[in-house]
Amino acid sequence: MEIMQIVGIAIISTILCVLLKKDRPEIANFIGIIAGVVIILEVLFKLNFIIESIQTLATKANIPNMYISLIIKLIGISYLVEFAIQLCKDAGENNIAAKLEFAGKIIVMSMSFPILLSIVQMITDILA
Repeated sequence: MEIMQIVGIAIISTILCVLLKKDRPEIANFIGIIAGVVIILEVLFKLNFIIESIQTLATKANIPNMYISLIIKLIGISYLVEFAIQLCKDAGENNIAAKLEFAGKIIVMSMSFPILLSIVQMITDILA
């Protein structure tokens, strides 16, 4: 069970961080960051199956590949930004985390704009 490994890594890392935080806070932060990266890498390989399944469904539903790849990129950016925000917060840098969250929202909004334009175009074609 992979989830047991992930939970084990999280629990052991948390215990180490709690024990080291009072004497060596920099090492505790480093352990927290390394544990987060290991957990992300562990589940990253599972995304390939999900992406392939979404593309298969999109092909069957006759949805253009451009939209599907854009949506997958947007989801990836959202997860990546959220991970970076949590790292910043764990390091005590809430100001940087807030700016990163704002930047992530702007990037997602700007990348999703072509989909919005396409929807508006379809609506105007239907009404015309």
